[in-house]
Amino acid sequence: METDELDCLTCGVCCRTGADGRILIPEEDLTRWKAMGREDLVAKVQPGHFGLVAFATDDAGACVHLGTDESPNACQIYEIRGTTCREFERGSKQCLEFRREFGIDSRREH
Repeated sequence: METDELDCLTCGVCCRTGADGRILIPEEDLTRWKAMGREDLVAKVQPGHFGLVAFATDDAGACVHLGTDESPNACQIYEIRGTTCREFERGSKQCLEFRREFGIDSRREH
């Protein structure tokens, strides 16, 4: 599948996965943020799946770190974002599934 046509800054659906704790935060990220003095990030979590914590979400189900002055789909903590976010692949099966669920894409993975 061509991923060049998928622009994360026009989408942001992966950051709007609902308020059920899907965007997990491994302990290593919490430790890294604490070492950086970013206790504010450590405080913005909610219970996640598998006994882990996840990024907190707003009332609409979007990650609390989603949206900047430049773009509503940009990440406020992009440079130091969590492992789950760094490893999420644009155009992956999961990406396309999120897009379909959100109603912005009906394509199937090839």
